[in-house]
Amino acid sequence: MTRIESPAVPLNASCEQVSKDFLDWTSFGELLSTGPVSDFQGEGDRCSFKVSGGVAVHLVRTSSLGSTEGRVLELVTEAPTPVKFTIDVTLTPQETGCTCLVGCDAELNPFTKMMVEPALTGLFGQMASTLKGRY
Repeated sequence: MTRIESPAVPLNASCEQVSKDFLDWTSFGELLSTGPVSDFQGEGDRCSFKVSGGVAVHLVRTSSLGSTEGRVLELVTEAPTPVKFTIDVTLTPQETGCTCLVGCDAELNPFTKMMVEPALTGLFGQMASTLKGRY
């Protein structure tokens, strides 16, 4: 199992405020679209999008909608996504706001890791940068 994470980003907002960006598909899609993502769609517990190169990613939310601290979002890939992975977002309260960490656990062979790791690292880093600019 390979763990890929964004930098832990300090934000000048409460965990409750930031968690809304991850619980609402519209806000989540806006965060993703600042990176190499297009054609974002979200409905119910599912979302999908394309990453650079035209690869379609389909995800299902497995976390509860009420979390505002700790792991506030967990998504698991579903078919026809070519690589199995989970995405999680963790918010940790701090004195002046919170810290956000976006990461994933993926089952990658060495060849797939060379192709997927840079794209996911860039995507998560862009999400963290966008959040930092927003808060």
